[in-house]
Amino acid sequence: MKNFKLYLFALAIPLFMIACNKNDDNDPPQSVADAITDGTWRVHYLFNDGTDQSGNYSGYVFKFDTDGSVSAEKAGDNTAGTWSEVLDSGKKKLLITWIGGGIPSLLLEIEEDWVVKSKSTTLIQLTYNNDELHFQKL
Repeated sequence: MKNFKLYLFALAIPLFMIACNKNDDNDPPQSVADAITDGTWRVHYLFNDGTDQSGNYSGYVFKFDTDGSVSAEKAGDNTAGTWSEVLDSGKKKLLITWIGGGIPSLLLEIEEDWVVKSKSTTLIQLTYNNDELHFQKL
């Protein structure tokens, strides 16, 4: 009977080890840049000046490139800008700046130095004072 229990215990250990293996697919990206430069994004949520303004961004598609450029496209109209990820006073921030004239006021609303609240491969949550901005991967 002792041998049987020992045998059962010996079989159980590898099963527990397999079940506890780390799945690298669920690991969060190391930086915002790793996530945001992969694919296109939309404004999933924007709380600005005390109101939910998410619906105003319906139809906008954002593309963040590895060279630091960003584009916002809606109905064929394209607005160019720059973005960068910086460390400021120990906080990771995402800076967005639009370039040129005729920039839609909606895009100027998100031109800030946003503090990174959380990040994953599909959702980036940012804050600025009492405002909150979420980009969701398309």
